[in-house]
Amino acid sequence: MEIRFDTYYDNDDLAAALRHLAETQPAIFELRTLGTSHEGREIPLVVVTNRESGKDRDKPGFWVDANIHATEVAGTMAAVHLLVTIADGYGKDPKITRIVDEQVIYVAPRLNPDGAALALCDKPRMIRSGTRPYPENERADGLHEEDVDGDGRVLQMRIEDPAGDWKVSDRDPRLLVKRAMYEEGGTYYRLLPEGNVENFDGFDIQLAPDLEGLDFNRNFPSGWKPEGEQLGAGDFPGSEPEIRAVLEFVSAHPNIFGAITFHTFSRVILRPFSSKPDDEMDTTDLWVYQAIGERGTELTKYPCCSVNHDFRYHPKQVIGGAFDDWAYEHLGVFAFTIELWDLATASGITEKAEKKKFIEWFRIHPVEDDYKILDFVNENAPKALVPWREFDHPQLGKIEIGGWDWMYSWRNPPHALLEAEVQPHATFVLDFASAAPRLRWVDTRVTNLGDGRFNVHAVVENIGFFSTSGSMHARKVKRARPVTMVLGLGDGATLERGKPRKEIGHLEGRSTKMDVTFSYSPTDNRGQAEWVVRAADGTKVSLEARSDRAGTIRKEIVLE
Repeated sequence: MEIRFDTYYDNDDLAAALRHLAETQPAIFELRTLGTSHEGREIPLVVVTNRESGKDRDKPGFWVDANIHATEVAGTMAAVHLLVTIADGYGKDPKITRIVDEQVIYVAPRLNPDGAALALCDKPRMIRSGTRPYPENERADGLHEEDVDGDGRVLQMRIEDPAGDWKVSDRDPRLLVKRAMYEEGGTYYRLLPEGNVENFDGFDIQLAPDLEGLDFNRNFPSGWKPEGEQLGAGDFPGSEPEIRAVLEFVSAHPNIFGAITFHTFSRVILRPFSSKPDDEMDTTDLWVYQAIGERGTELTKYPCCSVNHDFRYHPKQVIGGAFDDWAYEHLGVFAFTIELWDLATASGITEKAEKKKFIEWFRIHPVEDDYKILDFVNENAPKALVPWREFDHPQLGKIEIGGWDWMYSWRNPPHALLEAEVQPHATFVLDFASAAPRLRWVDTRVTNLGDGRFNVHAVVENIGFFSTSGSMHARKVKRARPVTMVLGLGDGATLERGKPRKEIGHLEGRSTKMDVTFSYSPTDNRGQAEWVVRAADGTKVSLEARSDRAGTIRKEIVLE
């Protein structure tokens, strides 16, 4: 099977691609099920590690997920691209090979198979997340966005109206631009998403809330608020089976130290907090977040910013219940949200990215920006802007349907541009994952004290970038236990001094030594333990160094 990146995989295509990877490289890809969706679909999970080098739970872990929102299908393809990159590079690329041999990456490429099925079907509907009716069980009155004419796309509808706020552009008859406050005497249009109007009275057209009003990325526990304060939040934190599956898996895998969740759109790398300023974050963690973000920007050209400071949907409102906030605040996991693709930035509107006008740009920008986008679309994806055609609407009568194919222009890259958009993100994920804390034996020695007594001395170190706790916040919330050294005695051996298990604290990584001027390097990445054992000469004992996030290493030594 050829896995392609000039298309978007539905659930069946995705399942076939994941099976292909697991069948062709079974030593490093294991296909599991994360959980079951509201409609009973399996949520796929790929465990990427060399199983011959140990169990995944004994290795530093990294989490990747995608497509939590129904229409954000480019995220799925980014996750699949990561898997293909690993498959192609294992045994050839030293970094990929080391990561797969010594670590584990958990990839959930489609957290929301129900929503994706609805977005990618022959008669699509555009909903936010899952398909469970919420918060009401019946469709509200008003316009519901859906494919009315049966062409497999959800476009736009326009109705000629002297009170309309849109007009046809002089540059292209497909493009509508805003009517100025002073304009009179022209032909103007009322613009609506393609859809049907529930209980239309002949006059009033309001945009109805979706029957399926859930937003899965508001259903996580951190900062969760009820529906009256946060739309789409669900009945309680983790109320939705898709989110509960993530909560249970990630919480049960304390080896996970870092995470990336793929969304669309804005071409930005987002980091916590969503609802608090940076000065409320542990300073060392903030510096680490910034350093990782800078590497992400270097590789992807996406700027990195705080949600709270630079990505608010409304300047006076904050969001709650997001995955990256939960992963960091509750578990101490460094987590980022990557918003793939942005038509405006791709069209050369650099001011939007440079000034971080990710949200504000949609409210106000010069018409020249619209023309830059038009030129880009005409050259790279002409089908993204559809000519207007008459249609006899079942409620509204004679209208026109056309305009933006939102799904594959604004929400996701046009098919021809998909691979170039997702390709750099595999490199970023692998660079981020490669920074894992990792334990290594520095020295293990036995001193014969005579009379059947032996001194056993072991020194271990963290050779990774991150501390063995991952973040400093993980220590505060006690989600990463200190490194523990364990001595296992052979037959007939007894312990005369020391305890079989000894906590040696957390071992720092290079993440605490990022100052570029007069930054010294003490051996705070090392720890040691010592025992006195009584045993016959030649007895074997085992040594083990355990860390939730840096993995477990083992060694056997002979007393002689």
